[in-house]
Amino acid sequence: MTDYIGYRDNGKIGFGEATLVTGGAALPITAIIDIAVAAIPFIISLIGKKGQPNPNDWQGWNALDSKNRQPIGTSVVHWIINDGDSIQNEALNILQYINNYGTNNVLGYNSFYNKTITVQDIANKLQRGGYVNEANMLVQQNTDQQPVDQAVQAVKKINTSNWILYGGIALALFLILKKK
Repeated sequence: MTDYIGYRDNGKIGFGEATLVTGGAALPITAIIDIAVAAIPFIISLIGKKGQPNPNDWQGWNALDSKNRQPIGTSVVHWIINDGDSIQNEALNILQYINNYGTNNVLGYNSFYNKTITVQDIANKLQRGGYVNEANMLVQQNTDQQPVDQAVQAVKKINTSNWILYGGIALALFLILKKK
C-alpha cells in the first residue's frame, strides 16, 4: 500500500510499536513492561516446579550414602520405611533404583536404621505408590528364588565333620554296590 502522511499499514506494526498490555503506546518503557508481563507465566511455572518430586532422585542415592559415610543402599531404605510428600514418586525412585542396582544393597539388615528390610517391605511401598504389578512381580521373583536360597544355606551350614561322614557313607555304598 502507499504510505500517506498519517497513514500506517497495519502489516508493518512491530513489537516495540504496538503492544498488547500498554495499549499500543510506542515508548521504550512499554516494551519493558510487555516483556515482563510475557515472562510471568514462565516464571510462575518455574516457581511451581521448585520442590516438586523428582523421578530421578535415585541416581544420586549411592553418592549421598558414600558422602554421608553410610552403607550403600541406606537412602533407598530410608524411602522404603519413611514417607515423604509423594509416595508415588518415592515408589518410582525405589523401583528405578532396584531396576538399575538390584536388591543386594537394600534387602537384609541395615546398620544405619538397625532394621532388616524384606521384599514385603519394598512391595508394600510400591503398592502404596500405585505400582501394584511391579510389587507383585518382585514378590513372585523372591518366592521363586527362596528354595534355591534355602538349599544354598543348607549346604553352607554343613560343617567339615558332616562332609567327612557323608563322604564315608557314599564310599561304603559305592564299595557295597561295586561287589554285587
